[in-house]
Amino acid sequence: MKYQTVIGLEIHAELLTHSKVFCSCSAEFGGEENIRVCPRCSGMPGSLPLFNRGAAELAVKAGLALNCKINNFSAFDRKNYFYPDLPKAYQITQFNHPICSDGYVDIGTKKIRINRIHIEEDAGKLIHDEKRKISLADYNRCGIPLIEIVTEPDIRSAEEAKAFTAEVALALKYAGVCDAKMEQGSLRCDVNISIMPESSKVFGTRTEIKNLNSLRSIGRAIEYEFSRQKKLLESGERVIQQTLHWNDATGVTTALRSKEEAHDYRYFPEPDIPPMFITDEEINTISKAMPEMPSARKARYLSLGLSDADASLLIADKALSDFFDLAVKSYQNPKSVASMIIVEFLRHINDSGFSVEEIALPPADLAQLCKMADEGTVSRSAAKDILKQMLKTLEDPMEIAKKENMLMSNDTSAVEKTADEILAANPKAVEEYRGGSAKVFGFLMGQMCRTLGKSANPAIIKKILEEKLNS
Repeated sequence: MKYQTVIGLEIHAELLTHSKVFCSCSAEFGGEENIRVCPRCSGMPGSLPLFNRGAAELAVKAGLALNCKINNFSAFDRKNYFYPDLPKAYQITQFNHPICSDGYVDIGTKKIRINRIHIEEDAGKLIHDEKRKISLADYNRCGIPLIEIVTEPDIRSAEEAKAFTAEVALALKYAGVCDAKMEQGSLRCDVNISIMPESSKVFGTRTEIKNLNSLRSIGRAIEYEFSRQKKLLESGERVIQQTLHWNDATGVTTALRSKEEAHDYRYFPEPDIPPMFITDEEINTISKAMPEMPSARKARYLSLGLSDADASLLIADKALSDFFDLAVKSYQNPKSVASMIIVEFLRHINDSGFSVEEIALPPADLAQLCKMADEGTVSRSAAKDILKQMLKTLEDPMEIAKKENMLMSNDTSAVEKTADEILAANPKAVEEYRGGSAKVFGFLMGQMCRTLGKSANPAIIKKILEEKLNS
């Protein structure tokens, strides 16, 4: 029997606030364990939460970036949560009245609906010591503001799940909501998955795979869980509704606990935080301040004459896209600038191991180098070497070209003299060319360029060499 996968995602994204959501502790990542904890975020008796309004503004930005309706009224609830990663034994979240609802993300092949986006506090981090058979708790992450993005069960494959998560991560980065560093846990994904016969319209029993922190893990976990559930059904067994842990090293899921429903958490209104009201005027103000989003930016790049592949590559990294935009402002030749960035700049970035943000090269300097190459001030080959040195020293491209004698010369006398010497030293190649073998021209051209160096104009070399060979 053929089975259909039914998938819904819950994406947890940490908001880029300076402090936690209900206290003034720093929301910074990393550092020594349990140094950013206070009575409020650890839930000590007598302490009261104080809501960080900046989290609400970022949640609204997320909703706008993901085509959601922004709700004027939202409210907080307590989710009773008896687990060691939340010391107060409950989590403050939004259950009945989320801040955003009814959104969607277009992944190219279809639109995946978003049921809701709500604000909540993150839990702490448990560090499991398998050798000593103990778990240690780091509460630095406790109280970090999160949004949870909950989809409808519209996803039908691992590839669609990965595409949706990638689009969400990109949109949140562009909106300045979340840095989406999955390897640091600032964006994590829970996968709800069930399978059903292809002819059926009734969903099967679902399981939830928790805390997946890479697109690769999402894909592998879905494919494994599909196979596991299929084997159970084909052997006459039933799928048990439960929460699962994905082990990336072994490539299998293991049971954590039976899957809870809403009533298991015994939600009730949070008594210490009043409801939140956001006016249409406030929403419009935030909307007007939103940056250009990836889809709009891609459309603009296509209108500039860039190919779909180049436009897609540029928008995939906001920092790279911003770098391109600034370079084009200095030299308005988008195709030339895009080519230099994609072919040469990115190659050096990848080889160095640094991110675009960590490279201090001014975009205007790269634009100047593109103009120099386009106008024949330096050769294309020299431009590559100049860029390599610019990335190391941050020197001006013209200064490097002058210092390294790379400015192209239009002196034909030196080219003619060198051509005579090269042709005299390679009579066999000359004979083959004149006999109809055009391929040896590349060999002779290479000899000329190596002898004359990067300051010679390739167009002049080619012209003179052809004239002498054909005379």
